[in-house]
Amino acid sequence: MPTLRDLLKDRLNEKELVLVPTAFDILGSKEKAVAIIEIPAELTAHEKEIAEAVMKLYKSVKSVLRKASPRKGTLRLREYELIAGDENTEIIHVESGCRFKLNPQRTYFSQREGAERLRIIEKVQANETIMVFFAGAGPFAILIAKKTHAKKVVGIELNADAVSYFRENVRLNKLKNVEIVEGDVREKAEPYYGKCDRILMPLPESAIEYIDDAIKCSKKGGIVHLYCFAKEDEVKEIENKITAVADNISRRVEFLGHTLVLPYGPRIWKIRLDFTVY
Repeated sequence: MPTLRDLLKDRLNEKELVLVPTAFDILGSKEKAVAIIEIPAELTAHEKEIAEAVMKLYKSVKSVLRKASPRKGTLRLREYELIAGDENTEIIHVESGCRFKLNPQRTYFSQREGAERLRIIEKVQANETIMVFFAGAGPFAILIAKKTHAKKVVGIELNADAVSYFRENVRLNKLKNVEIVEGDVREKAEPYYGKCDRILMPLPESAIEYIDDAIKCSKKGGIVHLYCFAKEDEVKEIENKITAVADNISRRVEFLGHTLVLPYGPRIWKIRLDFTVY
């Protein structure tokens, strides 16, 4: 199979070819997919040609989006520019037998985190009540509900578009044990204090700011999975922050270790910290 660079070698010079991305995300199905690509500034003049080459290489790709900003804000959204194809970028993505309807321009979703979602599934025990903060379109919640014997999965999400897709995805996957809560974690978590066996916090940019709500949601012996961006030698400092918060609300935590989930930058990782709450 030719590569993207192979298709562009007659249109770009050698220096430009070296800058052509070798990896990019494709979300969707064989019927319709969206490619999300990061194009260096030096290749801006050739972005249309690059996008058309992507669509030629992957017949299922009907739209190509260029990343136009970093992810920002509490909704974790970035700006995109459509550089080729259909303006309608809503797709259905399949992961581990679950179907996810979404639009990457309106809700955060990362297929690169699929392996991490499977790692969490392996930890879930029968009859657990699971809380997912910052649930998005429901990837963690739906996979857990469908692939484990969890009693109940609650997802809290602020983004109204994501909540709409979350509800649709629960229907698509024919699930009965998922509860969707629209709103800010700060305002919506209290009814679940002391009721959860496991709490997921997949918002690495700022999850640490909500650690008190996670601890309060936990039953005695419950487990919290906190995600953050950090260097590995900063983990102890983060653990100290968590301990201080727990002490302040008369709870105790026991750390179970950490996992390097994905590289994020030079020496910086997306890290998952696991700890038990007493």
